[in-house]
Amino acid sequence: MTVAGWLGNALSYLLLLAAARRLNTADYGELVTLLNLLLIGSVPSFALQAVAARRVATGTADGLLAAGSLVGLAAAALIAVLSPALVAFLHLPGPAGPLLVALSMPGTALQGLCQGVWQGEQRLTGLAVATFVGTAGRSGAGLAGLLAGGTSTSAVAALAVGVSLPAAGCVLALPELRRPSPGLFSRRPAEEQAPSQQASSQRPSLRHRPLLSVVVEASHASHAYGVFLLLSVSDVLLARHVLSTPAAAVYAAGSVLTKASLWLPQSVANVLFASLTDTDRHHRVFARAVAGLAGLGLALVTGSWLLGGPVTGVVGGGSYPQLRADAWLFALLGSCLAVLQFTLVAGLAVRNVMVTALIWAGVAGEAVLALSLGPHPSVRLVIALMAGLNLLIAAAAVLLRLAPRYRQSAGPGQPTAQLDSATGH
Repeated sequence: MTVAGWLGNALSYLLLLAAARRLNTADYGELVTLLNLLLIGSVPSFALQAVAARRVATGTADGLLAAGSLVGLAAAALIAVLSPALVAFLHLPGPAGPLLVALSMPGTALQGLCQGVWQGEQRLTGLAVATFVGTAGRSGAGLAGLLAGGTSTSAVAALAVGVSLPAAGCVLALPELRRPSPGLFSRRPAEEQAPSQQASSQRPSLRHRPLLSVVVEASHASHAYGVFLLLSVSDVLLARHVLSTPAAAVYAAGSVLTKASLWLPQSVANVLFASLTDTDRHHRVFARAVAGLAGLGLALVTGSWLLGGPVTGVVGGGSYPQLRADAWLFALLGSCLAVLQFTLVAGLAVRNVMVTALIWAGVAGEAVLALSLGPHPSVRLVIALMAGLNLLIAAAAVLLRLAPRYRQSAGPGQPTAQLDSATGH
């Protein structure tokens, strides 16, 4: 999973590198803007992957394909309707770019949905292949379109095709996803379920309307992922606002190390998600995984502190020597965000999104700290405050996830789906 993710990301960086060399300044700025718009539009895809993985792991996966198609079409329609406003706000030359991004939304949503099915079934080889094919298809097609057409529009048009084809292939590779049989992914047939579960299934709830139930759960997960995405980029935006232009460039270079520290352990959540849906093992698995993430973060921070020069050369190409002394702080921020993201994903595995409130607090706290610094603060002061705040937020999120009051009182092996209609779940 780690190799698949990093190979896919390498192709994404290759696309940006080729674009920087091939396009003029205006076209390059437009392409980067549209790629970021695509990233924002991918939030429902992340949510659908988490929802599909949880439902497959707990045997409540009915209605997934219809819900994924509906969410993808809704995201496409929303971006298409907002395209005139996006053109004006983002200073784009025309609506072609946003409309092409909208065209990518159904494929993006279905790709995330299919990856969630493989993740929930713990078919990790299939998940790794799907992850790589999806990322490589998107970036590889975009690169081909860039080289063939030589414009940002040609790159985004090819990228839309590169998103849609792998998604269609993933749907075809999962025939069980297309069969509308009730209990398709269920672990036990209905006649073998416990009496308490049969009684629970007779209560009126969203589980009797699979399509609506999946869409509602995906909406909550989209909110959680969207807030985390905002937190992961807000420090760079705030630094751009409060720092001088040269200092903001140094901070932007350091943020590359932050993103590397954040995405390096991404595969941990993918591998452990199905285990996290088991309420009997959830806290034990979560605690061990967080300890591993914290150890990896400590290694990254220590390595960045001891090897500041080489690390700075990798992320900044030797253009930002003043970053050497502060590289470890950027690694610390990324490591804290990695722990926080895993805590969020673990909560989604049992439909508990309390950590979202802490993430909102982190976004607000960063804004208050940055705007209270006064004129021309130093890069070290800004990154130290951001890293310190996120360290506190991550620690609070872990403690909240491990708090006894949030432990589910399920019997051995009881899946979380049985608690969906319990009061306060």
